[in-house]
Amino acid sequence: MAIINALNRIKREAGIKKCLIVEGNVSDVYLVDKKLLGLKDCLRQCLEEIGYTNIVTWDRISGIQGDTRTLKLTDKKDVPEEGDSYDLGDVEIPDTVVIGQAREPGQMLAVIHRTLSEKNDNTAFILDWSEYLFNKDGQLDPQDREQLTMLGKTLKESLPRYRSDERGSAIILISTKASMLPLSLYSGNPEVNTVTITKPDMEERRDILRKVSPGFFLKDVDDIIDSPKFEDYVDMLNDFTGREIIQMANMSRQQKERITFEKLFALFKYGEKDNPWEKLSPDKVRRMKKELKEKVIGQDQAIDHVYETIVKAFMGITGIHKTSSRSMPKGVFFFVGPTGVGKTELSKAIASFLFGDENACIRFDMSEYSQQNSDQKLIGAPPGYVGFEEGGQLTNAIREKPFSVVLFDEIEKAAKPNPRILDIFLQILEDGRLTDNRGVTTYFSDTIIIFTSNLGAADVVNNGDREHVASEFVRIVKDYFDNELKRPEILGRIGYENIIPFNFIDDPSFATNILKSKLRPVQKAVEEKYGITLKIRNEQTFYEYILEGADIAKGGRDVLNALNSRLLTDLALYLFTNYEDLSRFRGCTVYAHVNEGKLEFDVDD
Repeated sequence: MAIINALNRIKREAGIKKCLIVEGNVSDVYLVDKKLLGLKDCLRQCLEEIGYTNIVTWDRISGIQGDTRTLKLTDKKDVPEEGDSYDLGDVEIPDTVVIGQAREPGQMLAVIHRTLSEKNDNTAFILDWSEYLFNKDGQLDPQDREQLTMLGKTLKESLPRYRSDERGSAIILISTKASMLPLSLYSGNPEVNTVTITKPDMEERRDILRKVSPGFFLKDVDDIIDSPKFEDYVDMLNDFTGREIIQMANMSRQQKERITFEKLFALFKYGEKDNPWEKLSPDKVRRMKKELKEKVIGQDQAIDHVYETIVKAFMGITGIHKTSSRSMPKGVFFFVGPTGVGKTELSKAIASFLFGDENACIRFDMSEYSQQNSDQKLIGAPPGYVGFEEGGQLTNAIREKPFSVVLFDEIEKAAKPNPRILDIFLQILEDGRLTDNRGVTTYFSDTIIIFTSNLGAADVVNNGDREHVASEFVRIVKDYFDNELKRPEILGRIGYENIIPFNFIDDPSFATNILKSKLRPVQKAVEEKYGITLKIRNEQTFYEYILEGADIAKGGRDVLNALNSRLLTDLALYLFTNYEDLSRFRGCTVYAHVNEGKLEFDVDD
């Protein structure tokens, strides 16, 4: 258990090391001896167990708290030797004085220095919010340097004793990050050690959930402990703090009606009650292949692979062979193939099918991240740099749309010139989460991650053998990551089986089917904007006319270009010519047909 291990280490080292920096998850609550405690109470309890009888706490707001009788609050020379004498009569002097003095860091460090100079071996100091002891910008002013020197002298001046059974005095600094303290304080200093408190592990989450279970107000179960899904709930709370688990319980009691734990989890984590993954029905999943194949023509094998992955996610089997299964993305794909064959189109179709909106496909053009340090745009600029407060483009986008398809388009354009960006991908693929520049964690556990690439598009020859072409694309991708980038671990996280090669669009029937699928949105848009029904006469002649303007070897994208130049341009000119009559056209049908190699339009009233 994380907190117990950390406290045991503090018990071993307090007083042996004169100063311990306790960092990490220091603002949480912890379950110790069946009681929920804050960190200072945990520290006080474990210090008492190892024999410290005088434990003093401090922060800049409360000042000194604790028994001050053994502390040297002032130098002797500061105490006046002469003055009037007063009879206190029957006034009782308390044994413990909580005085709230020494709120300034310099004052407190002076108290510690004077007290430890007297070799008081039974005092432990706990300094909270110690990241604010010194200037956080790294430029120490003269006062900071003086205070740092004072603390250094306190730690180093007394010689260690090797025959004493007693511990020395201890200083414990509590900070969210040790790196927020001056490096010279702890780097290479044998009197200082760092103890990191991590977020609750599975055992701690289980115990905390049991402890606070009466606080949950849920649908279908009176006590969460009795739920057959209890262990699943513990797994879902991976990376949650104890405070957040308690906050979830409190949130459940604020709802107008009871909701399931899954809905409560989505509401707390994402701010949304509705989880699109929960809305998926078996019937809808069964329709997936048919709907995707209507939108993306000629890539049946790729769609079949996507379907199998979505079925695994629907059945809750994704990644169960890994300990971090709950935090993993629902699916990861690497689409590779010629340009314009439907890689981006399939990504958008998946987003539309799963999340009801094509805009749920969040696209990152990787050519924008090819410059050195441009990877910082994904997670945000470091502290002190322009744009720090804005956060990261990737982390912000996923927090805004946690249920989405994340498309990293043409990854090779950034991978080689800026290989550090691959480290960000590794963290997403391995842990399912990413921490931005402000320390805020974003979760990718409800996303689909898609990488696309045109690697091999200029080298692979379309010889008509689809299996050979597909194997060549896969071979080129492996060679690129293994030998050129020397980062085989990227494909290791993605999975070789998830490298999905796309076919060349070389069959004229494919081009015709693509044209048909793209014509439907045009007809719908014309009807919505002008109230006109657009129909085609002699469809086969029309399709041949449009496709004469397309180079099929360039894929579906050139079919779109031909549709734009050979239909939309002429349609716009026709409507503009009849601009004054457009109101009369509403409710009518406009027929497009080919006549003597040109496109013409007729109105059927």
